[in-house]
Order: sequence, then structure tokens, then C-alpha cells
Amino acid sequence: MKKLNTYLLALMGVFALTWSACTDSIDYDAAPGVSGEGVYFPSSVKTSITLDGTAGSFTLDVQRTKSAGAVDAELTADFSEGGSDVFSVPAKVSFPDGETESNVTINYNNLVRGTTYKVTLTFTDGTPYGSSSLTFSILYPAEIIEEWEQISEEAVLIDNMFSLFGVENYMIPAKIVVEKEKNSNKYRFKSPYDNAYFTEVYGEEIYPVDFVAPYIILDGETYKAEAPGAYYIASTNLGFQMVNGAGPKYDPSWNTFGSVAGNLSSGGSPIPPTSTDFPLGKYDSKTKMFDLGAVYHQIGEYGFATMEPGLFTLYLDPSLMSPDYDRDYTWNNVNDAAGYFTSKIAGESWTQAVEQAEEDETFYRFPSLYAENIPIYFNYDAEKGTLTLPKQQPTGLTTYGNKIYVDAVPGKCTVDTENNKFTFVLSFYLVDEDGKKTAELMQSTETFLWGQGPLDQLVKGKKIGDYIGTWAVPLTDGSQSGKVPVTITKGDDATLLVKGLSLLKDYDDTMLLDYDSETGYLSFAFQQVASIDGYYGFVAPFNSATSSVGTKAGESLVGGLTKDGVLTFLNNPANTGVYDSMVYLVSPDGKNIQFMSGYWNGLAWASANAASSSSSLETLKFNTNSKSVEKNIVPKRIYRTELNLNASPIRPQMTSTQTQIVPNGDFSLVAH
Repeated sequence: MKKLNTYLLALMGVFALTWSACTDSIDYDAAPGVSGEGVYFPSSVKTSITLDGTAGSFTLDVQRTKSAGAVDAELTADFSEGGSDVFSVPAKVSFPDGETESNVTINYNNLVRGTTYKVTLTFTDGTPYGSSSLTFSILYPAEIIEEWEQISEEAVLIDNMFSLFGVENYMIPAKIVVEKEKNSNKYRFKSPYDNAYFTEVYGEEIYPVDFVAPYIILDGETYKAEAPGAYYIASTNLGFQMVNGAGPKYDPSWNTFGSVAGNLSSGGSPIPPTSTDFPLGKYDSKTKMFDLGAVYHQIGEYGFATMEPGLFTLYLDPSLMSPDYDRDYTWNNVNDAAGYFTSKIAGESWTQAVEQAEEDETFYRFPSLYAENIPIYFNYDAEKGTLTLPKQQPTGLTTYGNKIYVDAVPGKCTVDTENNKFTFVLSFYLVDEDGKKTAELMQSTETFLWGQGPLDQLVKGKKIGDYIGTWAVPLTDGSQSGKVPVTITKGDDATLLVKGLSLLKDYDDTMLLDYDSETGYLSFAFQQVASIDGYYGFVAPFNSATSSVGTKAGESLVGGLTKDGVLTFLNNPANTGVYDSMVYLVSPDGKNIQFMSGYWNGLAWASANAASSSSSLETLKFNTNSKSVEKNIVPKRIYRTELNLNASPIRPQMTSTQTQIVPNGDFSLVAH
């Protein structure tokens, strides 16, 4: 223990010597106090300044270290050669009592392009702890010479400048030259609103002979930071003023046209370039097309007419004007969307597939709707509840050799979301070689049951007794048509007996319908019936377009009552072929078959009361020389593309000088 204490005492002595050596080797001198106000430029002030005009002013922030008292700090300026003639610098900067921040405004005039000026500003009442003296480099850049190169000499503009006056989607006939600036993202074309335009639209020239059309510039530079890839059109004087109620007139100072965003304000607030309500223009590289975006037309005695995107489109390559949705989109089948399509213009119904675009979840198409390999496209936005069609779609149909096109009737297409029923009210029409409508053929209401098969039309759970009674059944031979009363009686719990379909006198044409108690549906299939005059008798599903019958096992029609009480027979989804009627047949040998009467029955049977229980056709006699029929399977769809419809001429578009739209007085120009 005594030895350990000796070691500890020795260590303590060493530490004591060390601490003593560290305390007396450094002298400290306090920093001197700041005399005066200690005025300086904060570090946020930039010393490199670029100006964009020959005259104007710019402001610099300044600060001081003290806050007490109102003072005027002296400021001196030294200039590089020529600077004293263009810059005006105040001799002092004022600080109010209690304030440590102020600013200095420097005016300039008669700047020379391409010159960099050096200006040194010094506060006499400065501080060593801040920048009380700074040298600024001030540049007025040399003028940028824009170099324009031609990129198209056959561009086409779809124009709606006078859409409020009856001129919609006007294709300007002159070929437009479009140029691009080599060193920036800018495009331009001369205003196409020339004397030829006004002669065509209003029947008169408005410009003097020496008028030079201005350029419309699609500017991708001005707002490239806020809206990358967007194109802005500055407010442009196109040389005319449209006066509401009077018509167009020459006015070289009238602000006619431009982008809504960046040029107009609404409710006192400028509309920003990032606006989604009034987007700037955009370019589609696939179709080489500029959509000019939301634009305005200032109309005299009216105000600002704003027009939504898509109404002004500039196509650099006219061959790409017709949309090619196969080229521009990737299509995938929507497995649970296939449903029952009923067409008035085609006069039939079928199960229709649906495909969706990968690039746009609201864009769909019906593949091979009216003609094989010709799709019809539509937009359905479930959130907004809107159903629309792209315009002027080819249908694959013809009338007297002329191609038929289709548009939606505006505001008439609807979706019943409760029943997943789409209703398309469509206009089928002809066009001339320039794509303009010449005649409307018909308006047709087409319905589509999204995700529902044909059997979803039929009411499930019907009792066998619901089918017993008298029914008015359509009957035709392809030229003469009428209705025949048909009686249905009960055979047993799973069978119904049908009598009267053949229209033959003194012949028992009873046939059978099978009843499924689980679903309440009926089933009709090829079957043998009573012989007639030594011939075997049959009744079968029939395709009237091809005179073909379904004699193969498994081919059948499914029957049931619709919500309207119509006994309707539909193709069994399991069928190999498709059938639109029933027909009675005979065969001399059980192999070759022919019509029993030449008539066949339709598949929609209406309930017949006493007043309608008599036949509208004379009864027939069996004819052994009737036409033979084919025992082959009919394809699922028979496309009948030649319709031979009568046309109604389209009345020419009328141009007015009076707009029918109430002006929106909320818009005003933004000062630039």
C-alpha cells in the first residue's frame, strides 16, 4: 500500500507541471469596435447584372450594423470608361430609425449593346466585417440575330377563329410555310388570315394591297422553366378587328389573338403559364402536329372569346392529319367488358369485344364493329361520366359505293352506370374529297351492354306457365312479311308445345321447346316434326342472310322473356354459328333439305291479345319445288357493309356577323 501511494504522488506532480505550462503562453487582443453606421452590401447581392433594355433602373439591397437613429449613408461611385455617361447613382442611402435594411436604385440610359460596364460602389461609413465596397459587372448583351429555317411548306391549319359566328373546323386551303429558329425552341408561320381567307369566309377583302401579314410565333422559350415543352403565343395584332354585329374590318393596331395563359387575367389575377384550365400549346411528334392550346380572340363590341385546346391545330405534314390510333396507341383486350351490342343501322345484335389504350385509360375501341378489321373508337371517362367519339371515323360501310363515316350526335351519348348500358346516338354521313360532310344518311341509336352477354337481356326465374298463351310471331320470305298467331301449351314440366309457326294449312307443325326450371329459360334446337306428303319434316335455327341452317348437335337458340314481356330467342353463346330466325324444312331422303314453305320466323314474339290473334298472311300450301338450303355452320358475324341508304344533303355552314354566345367580361389583357 505504501508503495502504491508513492506512485500516485509522483503522477500528480507531473500533471501539476503540465497545467502550469499551458496558462501563461498566449496574449489576447479584443477586436476594435465599429465606428459609424457600418453600411455594407449583403452577401445575397449579385455582382454580375444583365440588363435587357437601353434605359431603365435596377435596385440593390444594403444593410447597416446599427439600428438606432435615422441616417443618410454616403455612397460614392467609380465607373469604367463611358459608365459615368449612362449610370446615375445617388450620393446617399437613407435608413429610417430602427431599420437595418434599405436599398439603392441606380438609373441608366443610352446603354450600348454588347458592352460590359464596371461600376464600383463604396460606402464611406462602412465596416470591415461586410462588403462596404463592391465592383459590379453590368452587361447589355449584343442583339441576338434569330436564324429561321423552313421545316414545312405544306402545313395545314384547322381554324376556329370565327367559330362563334358559324365557321367551325375550317381547313385553311392555302399551304402554310412553317419555320424554326435554329438556336431556340421557337416556330413561326405568317398569319393565314389574308384577303383570300376573308373573301372565302365573308365574301370581301379587308386589307390594303400593301399589307404585310404578321407572324404567329409558337414560343417554347419564354416559359420553358415553368412549363417545359409548352408553347406560348404572345398577344398578336393580326391586322383585323372582328366587330360583333358588323363584321371584320382592317385594324393594324387591334390586339387580336394569343394564348390565354400569359396574356389574360381573370378576376384581377394573371392566368399563369402552368394553368390547367387554359393550357399552353403542345407538339405531338408522332403526328407532327401543334395544338395551339387555349387561345383567345378579342372581338370588338364583345370582349375576349376564349377557345379550348384542340380547336386550333397546325399539321406540318398533311399526310398525318388523319388519326392513326393503331400507330399512336397500344391496344389490349378488356376481358370483362365484352358485351351485347345492338345496332339499328346494321339491324342486328351481337357480342362485341372491347379494347383499351395503354396510354390513355379513357380511350377504348370496338374492334370490327360494323366491318371486319375496322374499329370504332370512343372515349369514356367514368369519373366525369362523359362518352364521346373522335370525329369522322370510317365505318367500313358503303352506300352505292360511297364510303360512310360516323360522328356522335353532340350531347346524345350517355351511360347508365347502374345497368352498365352505353347508348350511342350516331350520325352516319358522306364526305367529299376534301373531307367535308356532304350528306347525312341516318341517325342511329346503338346500345352496348358493358360486360353483359346476350342472355342478360332475359329475365331469369320465369315459370313454365309464363310462356303459355298466344304470341304474334313475325314471318317473312325475304320480300313479303307479316305476323302469324302461334299458341304455346304445356307438354310436361320440362316441355312446351308450339303450334302455328309454319303457316301451312291442314298441317300439324307442332314443335318442342325445352324448359329449364333452374334458369327459367327455353331452348330451341334442330328437331324432326311431322311428315308432310311423304317428306320428312324438320324445324331448325336459320341464318336468313346465307340460307343456312344449324343442324349440328349443340347449335341452339335460348329463349326467355325480356323486361318488356317480349318472348325473345337469342343465339346460344356456345354456338359455333349465328342464327337470326327459325325455319321449317322438308327432306325426301333425310339428307337433302329444302324449305317447307319458303318462309322463316323472327325471334321476337309479342304477346297477342284477341284483336291481334289472326294472321296477317294467307295460309300456304306445301310446295315440293321450294328452294333448297345449306346444312353448314354460319360464321359468328356476317358483315353486310353495303347498305344503300338514301342521303339528306347537308345545309352549307352559315357565316354570321353576330355571335350568339354571351361574352365573358371577366377577362382582361395583362400588361407586358
